[in-house]
Amino acid sequence: MNKLNVKTPFTMAVVCFLFSTTSYVKAQKTKSDSSKTKEIQEVVVTALGIKREQKKLGYSITQVNSKDITDAGVVNPMAALQGKVPGVNITAGAGGPQSSSRILIRGNTSLGPNNQPLIVIDGIIVDNSITGAGEWGEDYDFGNEMKNLNSESFESVSILRGAAASSLYGSRAANGVIVITTKKGKKGNGIGVRISSSLTAEQVYAGPKFQNKYGGGLTPNFVKGTDGINMLNPNTFFYSYGPVFDGSKVRDIDGRIIDWIPKPDNWKDLYQVGFNRNNLLELSGGADKSTYIFSYNNNYTEGILPRNSFKKDAFYFRGTHEFSKYLQLDASINYTKTFSENPLPQGGGAAPLYWIAYNVPRNFDMNYWKDRYIDPVNGGILRGAADPYGMASSLFNLYQNTRTQAENNYMGRMELKSKATDWLDFTFSANFNNIYLLRENKLRGTDPGFRGGSYVTAEARKEQLNFKFMANGRFKLMEGLDMSATVGAEEWRSKYKETILRTKAGLKTPDVFEITNSVDPIEVAFNYTDGYQSPKIIRSVYALANFNFKDQLFVDITGRNDWSSALAYPKLANITGKTSYFYPSFTANWNFSQTFKLPEWWGHSSLRAALAWTGKDTTPFNTSSGLFYRNSRTYQHPDGGFISLPEFNNSTLANLNLKNELTRSIELGLNLSFLKSRIDLDISVYKNNTTNQVLELPIPIESGVQWQQINAGNIENKGVEISLNTVPVKTENFRWNSTINFSKNKDKIVSLTPGVKEYILEWAFGRDIRSVAIPGSEYGLLQTKYGFARYQALDDKGNKIDDSRNGMKVLNASGQYIRSDSYQNQGYVNVGKMAPDFLASFRNNFRYKNISLNVLIDARVGGNVISATYNYASQLGVLQNTLKGRTPETGGIAYTDGQGNKQVGIIPEGIFAQGTVITDLSGTKRQVGGMTYQEVYNNGWITPLRTDIYYRALGSWGGGIREQAVLKNTWVALRQVSISYDFPKKTIQDIGLQNLRVSLVGRNLFYIYNALKDNMNPEGLYNNRSGSAVEYGGIPFTRYIGFHLDFAF
Repeated sequence: MNKLNVKTPFTMAVVCFLFSTTSYVKAQKTKSDSSKTKEIQEVVVTALGIKREQKKLGYSITQVNSKDITDAGVVNPMAALQGKVPGVNITAGAGGPQSSSRILIRGNTSLGPNNQPLIVIDGIIVDNSITGAGEWGEDYDFGNEMKNLNSESFESVSILRGAAASSLYGSRAANGVIVITTKKGKKGNGIGVRISSSLTAEQVYAGPKFQNKYGGGLTPNFVKGTDGINMLNPNTFFYSYGPVFDGSKVRDIDGRIIDWIPKPDNWKDLYQVGFNRNNLLELSGGADKSTYIFSYNNNYTEGILPRNSFKKDAFYFRGTHEFSKYLQLDASINYTKTFSENPLPQGGGAAPLYWIAYNVPRNFDMNYWKDRYIDPVNGGILRGAADPYGMASSLFNLYQNTRTQAENNYMGRMELKSKATDWLDFTFSANFNNIYLLRENKLRGTDPGFRGGSYVTAEARKEQLNFKFMANGRFKLMEGLDMSATVGAEEWRSKYKETILRTKAGLKTPDVFEITNSVDPIEVAFNYTDGYQSPKIIRSVYALANFNFKDQLFVDITGRNDWSSALAYPKLANITGKTSYFYPSFTANWNFSQTFKLPEWWGHSSLRAALAWTGKDTTPFNTSSGLFYRNSRTYQHPDGGFISLPEFNNSTLANLNLKNELTRSIELGLNLSFLKSRIDLDISVYKNNTTNQVLELPIPIESGVQWQQINAGNIENKGVEISLNTVPVKTENFRWNSTINFSKNKDKIVSLTPGVKEYILEWAFGRDIRSVAIPGSEYGLLQTKYGFARYQALDDKGNKIDDSRNGMKVLNASGQYIRSDSYQNQGYVNVGKMAPDFLASFRNNFRYKNISLNVLIDARVGGNVISATYNYASQLGVLQNTLKGRTPETGGIAYTDGQGNKQVGIIPEGIFAQGTVITDLSGTKRQVGGMTYQEVYNNGWITPLRTDIYYRALGSWGGGIREQAVLKNTWVALRQVSISYDFPKKTIQDIGLQNLRVSLVGRNLFYIYNALKDNMNPEGLYNNRSGSAVEYGGIPFTRYIGFHLDFAF
């Protein structure tokens, strides 16, 4: 790399460009093949940051290079792994650019809400915790620590999928580990400069399939005003089963005369084009005994909703120095400052897509109403007749309320390595990861004069410290048998404290957001989740022994013992008692292509086998919560009287004997390579069982608490992962690399605990639908007590009997579907499952001379998502599925009702419950139990069910069938396409450059196939907890298009 010459005119222009433009520059030519995540590489980064040769490993590992991460242009770098690693299922968050992703590696191992993998960056543990909304989705996700990571500093990302790969991380590795290694400078290169800049636009390109044929109302005719002008029915205007749009003049509900035309884009009119601007300046170099690298990364993002933004400034420095051949130093420091403003609502009443699906008809003019929500005379929100659509509160929240979070994240590490002899070295390292956070909610008053309002401020600090010592030795045991060994000890400490202050009963002076401006005395809350005074401590010792027999057979034996203070009692800092847990692993890799003489076209091939254990402890105070009496609460007794019961300060009773969750994993693998690596196949099969699940079970309220924690349960995951890498075409100027990934995981709840038949993982629709763990079933079985009741014939004594119509949907006397909990005690019924049947991806890189084209397609097949948007939008008649049956041409049946009105209706598919009696069209009572609606209609006893009544009943709040909202979650997405051009060196050397690349990148471009009805968003889940499978109007479909300019000199 050339030395820096700031006098070069081009250089000066570039530096000015970096700090003055809004585009995004990205630098330094990377020769690695980005089209292919290499499952087999010569050297990969494994557990504890140890570099190993891939051929010597007895387990599967995937290493992704930094360019695959940075090219994606996402704030959360983990989201960039989607579709690139077999066995890994990633769902991006719905809260905007900063939101956290759900990452599952080989399925869910725990019944708790957090099944996220451990994230380690240069030995520093990074919090990848869950965030997100509750039963109604109304929450704001400021993201976890992933948004603070500077992906521009990454060298590589290794995904340790199995327990054998991650066992050396012990009680934090049950869900897999993602190991990130950062860049270092290079010796003897002088000063090198890399500049990277890009500008990426985020565009809303699709949403639910709304119908645009019918406007507000329930009948095909308008009502007449006193002046004879057609007007919307003031009682039914918010439905969309009204008159056909014909362009005529109509009086709207607020008295305006409007053209009777649809507003097909009213759902998009609140959104804007978002953008991401990312700039990087990197300086690197070194001398004979030292290296260094420094980078500054500035990232600014505006989201697709007004007032949503994210800012990040990240500084990174890493330096190395050889004091002598016996002592080396490697140290780094990261400082990241982020500011998140007004994250997108993850769903529910605060989400714009929900308002439009649930509140307004297809003639609603968002561009007119979005500026009319404040009372222009008195202040506060419009109310009553001035807000006919009830949108003022939602618009006020969007445009007037402010939610922000500022974070300062400091990460640092120091590593000293001493080479005692040619065969023995020692490493001592220490690192820290401290975060200081300030969150503010400024909610403006909605009463006249903007009275009311509230102010909440939360200050939090999380401090983490880690010390580690390792000794590494290499030995020759005999001819043909080599051994290397590592022993180590480690102590990790983490503490967390949060103080929350809230105003009460409003603000004294409107719009003055200070905690001293509270009407009543403020509310104060403290959160010591990880025990600030008594930090969580994990002390560990571990050992790793590697045996190499003639470069043909490789055997690894590891063991780690953890002592966790979270399982200690009574004093958290005094690590005694049942706190010690051992996690061993045994792996073998037989390189049979070295053992046998194979044809020349047969390359490196091996068989792998592994047996390992990992674990998971718990949060502090679950063994010793320190309960004390707080007060008494009055409950109504079943006899009608009242009783006073004691209540403690915590709703959960601690368990003095709580143990760690324990995962045992068996893995087998096969790697085959042919034609000098033109064809490379890697297959892994595995079976994992996790026992000692930490469950919270309800206990009688007479105890003063509501829950008790116990160890119980067994979750099984078994599956297969296949990665096929090929080079179909290779010529002097053209190369095509292709990768196909396939993974299938089958999970099962083997057992819970005696007397417990089910364990609730998550609720949705309030408490209408749940994901649940039931012995013998899959993890995340979806159930509802508001499913379709299924017909079961009974004899005269009430006994079940065989009948050809058993299993049909059951109708009440009005012809509407009956809920399962209202028929023969059917109660909760199974309506789906969370987990996919399999995941797949197809990656291709086409390179012709200096032009490179990369294409990534990924797919999910099977499983279900619960869509509240689909449920309630169907009820209101705004979706295309509700067009069916509105006219004879769309399958409806024309008829005349009892009042002489012409109507169109539907024949419901179902059977009347036994004993059902109706009054026919002539006024005669008819026994119709056991007859289908079609049969009763054919007898001339009833008319078709009016179309709007059919859909409104099916999706209604009080009596609707939630089963209809459980949609098949199968899709194929064009995830990423990029095209780049590397300028020839002879062209750019005259202007002082070493590398110059321009590229165009598109991400989340579109869905090639989406099985969800009416184009619901399959990836718009409202939280990243393990049991969540609910979409609640969170986000529309967006795509990213970005321009990159990368150069180095």
